[in-house]
Amino acid sequence: MNPYSLLFVCMMAISADSSCASLDPTQPLSAVPPMSLFDSWAKPIDPFQITQDVWYVGTENLSSVLITSPEGHVLIDAALETNAALIRTNIESLGFNVTDIKYLLNSHARLDQAGGLARLKMWSGGQLVASPDNAAQLARGGKSDFALGDALPFPPVHVDKIIQDKESFSLGAIQVTALFTPGHLPGATSWKIELSNGQELLYADSLATPGYHLINNKNYPNLVADLRYSFDLLASQSPDIFIANKGNRFKLTDKRRRYYSGDKEAFIDRAGLKHYVDASRKSFEQQLASQQNVSTDSINK
Repeated sequence: MNPYSLLFVCMMAISADSSCASLDPTQPLSAVPPMSLFDSWAKPIDPFQITQDVWYVGTENLSSVLITSPEGHVLIDAALETNAALIRTNIESLGFNVTDIKYLLNSHARLDQAGGLARLKMWSGGQLVASPDNAAQLARGGKSDFALGDALPFPPVHVDKIIQDKESFSLGAIQVTALFTPGHLPGATSWKIELSNGQELLYADSLATPGYHLINNKNYPNLVADLRYSFDLLASQSPDIFIANKGNRFKLTDKRRRYYSGDKEAFIDRAGLKHYVDASRKSFEQQLASQQNVSTDSINK
């Protein structure tokens, strides 16, 4: 294929291959986490109810949440590819049919949140909804990741509905709103859900920058500004229920213990999101200051 034909293909369709999303070869990438870390997050736990019509169907530390209604269901995140069958089993053990999932949502396109999406989309027949940047990364199966390159691929998956920032859609009495919270990845998305009982749930994406090169990142020039925007946006929210895409970010183990001890409002946590944002912002600013100091020292030598 000549260069002009390749350019045409890349312009006309989101390719599952990384050739349509080039990374700057001069930009250092971040250290790749070992698969043993992801496996440690993927240990199975029994599914349980969080609140009316909301069910946790994920693993010990990789969140997957099912929101049910008479008109169909919404599934948020799908853990690792190897967890797809577990998530399906968890859903069915609660008495729901995977084929009643009408929409699948994703926080960001890395293997620990998106790995199981292709299988669950195929099994359910539901529509996958994502931001434009997330859709491109999902179609590439995680390749050309600005921080990790092609190191952590997962099964590519086609997005059926591209959603824009602050755009909403409804399923029965459930209203879903996309809140773009870029930084961890350019397409990172948090989801605000208005439930049928009047409660508001916010499913927050990662605000972490593990080993990221924050200063003048050629693969993601707006990284610092995007993160600060996302901190401010999430800090302005006041949901009744805060869930994050990793269990340790919203005290899943403690809340689940309280739930099983009889506290059916264990997941009502109106201060949890603020604590999560504050801790994430503090960690980020310390990391940025450390890298700025190193950069200044290098210049002064």
